Amino acid sequence: MLWSSAGKTKRRGERGNLVVITGLMAIPLSMIVVMTLEMVSLSNERSRMQAAVDAAALAGARELAVAGGAARDATGFAEAFALNQVTDLAPRVSMNFTASQTVNGFQVSGVGLRASFFGNMVPPGGFKIEVSAIAESLNQQPLCILALPETEVPIGLSAISNSSIQADNCLVHSNRDMLTRDNAAIRAGTIQAFGTATGTGYAPAANNGALTVNDPFHGRNIRRSGVCNTLNPVPLVVTGNSSQSLAAAVHTRNIIVSGNATLILQPGEHYFCRELRVRGNATLHGDNLVLIFDEAGTFSAADNSAISLTGRTSGDWAGFVIVATRDNLDDMEISSSSVDKLLGTIYVPEATVVIDAAGSVAEESKWSVVVAKEIKLDKNARLVINTDYAGSGVPVPAGVGNNAGPGGLRLKQ
Repeated sequence: MLWSSAGKTKRRGERGNLVVITGLMAIPLSMIVVMTLEMVSLSNERSRMQAAVDAAALAGARELAVAGGAARDATGFAEAFALNQVTDLAPRVSMNFTASQTVNGFQVSGVGLRASFFGNMVPPGGFKIEVSAIAESLNQQPLCILALPETEVPIGLSAISNSSIQADNCLVHSNRDMLTRDNAAIRAGTIQAFGTATGTGYAPAANNGALTVNDPFHGRNIRRSGVCNTLNPVPLVVTGNSSQSLAAAVHTRNIIVSGNATLILQPGEHYFCRELRVRGNATLHGDNLVLIFDEAGTFSAADNSAISLTGRTSGDWAGFVIVATRDNLDDMEISSSSVDKLLGTIYVPEATVVIDAAGSVAEESKWSVVVAKEIKLDKNARLVINTDYAGSGVPVPAGVGNNAGPGGLRLKQ
């Protein structure tokens, strides 16, 4: 069949027109696809920034509620916290976060700016992302365990070898790292570490990267100058089946309680220049008292010794049961399975509390608080922290217990 040259020319023209039309249609279609992808990306970025301020508001509210929170930079912490959640967005989104405490709670807001279409002409100046969240504390949760290690001590709180802490309704905090190992467990209302909590057995999950909690008693004067300059070299030994009562005073000699003996500490302030040791099946008992240990003073309970101590109900040391001076670097060791009552606050800012015997410690106390440089649990030991503050005649010192602590949190908006 023969085709005319005119027909061929007409068909080539139609094909050319189709190509031109298709090309012209492809441009807006491509723009629509690109714009759709950009809008999806923008929506994802907004969601990420909203999640970041939500988390930061909760973290900031929690930090602000901890003892001494007003003196710490909770706002700066929350701002850095939010930014750290979305650092991967930084190449394409310029972001700024601000945090503040308001009458409605703890607020974190964020503003992000990213490039828009046609050289930031649509919309003019680029896309602006604005997000905000407010968190509030629902109920106060007391601070009951605080480890205060300095930078040279990497782990402030450790539990190993099937040992455990049971502090169901209060805060357990370490100013450095926290460690569990070999089936150890820590159960509390809130668990947090300035550094990292490693291991398993945390319930609920531990919060890492928390702000440092200041020593709530850093301004207290503990040491009695000069009272331990002259020491008595003859120890006080209470042994056999004997029972002895000891008045509150400055004790300048070693005190050893052993066998089946009982030492009753009378109410008041007992200041120990040297060691107080309880061994065998001996008993140490006392109510309305505080045990203060000077630089060379130490406390240890071993074997099957029974310990029952109730803190001061009044005076300068109301609410405290065991205290050590700031130059006391020795261990306060509990290696007995019969330490039933330590009602009050244990405050040893430069010493280590070591609990390393199978059995429960402080379980019969209405409440307890431990503030120490380091806290170590081992060998199936179980530290029980109760929070029945109202049911005790021993007042809670300001800065710990139900006088301070983070509560349950929620986002308001």
